[in-house]
Amino acid sequence: MMKSLLNKFFMKKQLYNLRMKKGTPILQHLNIFNRILSDLLDLEVKLEEQDKSLLLFSSLSSSYDHLATTIKGTLELEDVRQMI
Repeated sequence: MMKSLLNKFFMKKQLYNLRMKKGTPILQHLNIFNRILSDLLDLEVKLEEQDKSLLLFSSLSSSYDHLATTIKGTLELEDVRQMI
C-alpha cells in the first residue's frame, strides 16, 4: 500500500468514523476494526494502545455501553477485546 498522506488520511478517517451497524455480529465488527488497524500499521501510522481501546469502545453499538463500567486500571486493546 502506498504510504501517501492521502492514504493515511483515508485510513484514519475510516477508523475514527467506524460504527457498528445494528445486527452486525461482534466478530465481524472486530475483524473490520483489526483490518483498519493493520492497514494503518502498514502505512507506519502509530496509535497508542489506549487510543485504540477508546476507538474500539466508541465504535461499538450502545448495547455494549455496560463494558465501560467494568474498566479497571490500564485500558489495553487486548483487554477490551477479551471483555467483548
